[in-house]
Amino acid sequence: MATNSNVGDVFAGVGTGFVLISLLLTWYRVTITPLGVQFLESLERALFSRLFPQAAAGLGGLTGPLTLSLSALDRAAGGWRWAILVVSIVILLEVLLAVSAGTTRQSAPTWPHTAILLVMTVANLLLVVAAFVNLPYGGTPAGYLTVTRGLGAYLGLVAGLIACGGALVVLVKGSQGEEPR
Repeated sequence: MATNSNVGDVFAGVGTGFVLISLLLTWYRVTITPLGVQFLESLERALFSRLFPQAAAGLGGLTGPLTLSLSALDRAAGGWRWAILVVSIVILLEVLLAVSAGTTRQSAPTWPHTAILLVMTVANLLLVVAAFVNLPYGGTPAGYLTVTRGLGAYLGLVAGLIACGGALVVLVKGSQGEEPR
């Protein structure tokens, strides 16, 4: 059971845990329109007809639209989103270290837990917001494909806010002198 002094750590840890879970869910739905499918088929024909003339005759037959689901960690979503995973793991390790070391009972903490937790959760929230706002395939004309956000993007955003709120609770409780952190 969480005491008053480590409620912020629990919120930061649980929120960050849900950010990690959200990374495995669908963040983006990419729908390739019929015009986009035709464009892809014409590219394949142009490429394969020169390389493999026999195979080029068998291409085609796709109709649109085609829908793909991408997680935040998918290569097509952009490689920088892996930073969310790394920062989330560091936050969880910090929270586990703080809880296991019993910083709530110490009169003077041996490391700046509050500062580390706050900086890391804010950085993680900024990365999640950037991933939420920055949709993949941004330079592709709208006539060829559309990109929408999935459940994972919304869960990640809410969980990032909860984690950041937990770090703020740790900061406020520490500044009020209840239990030095």
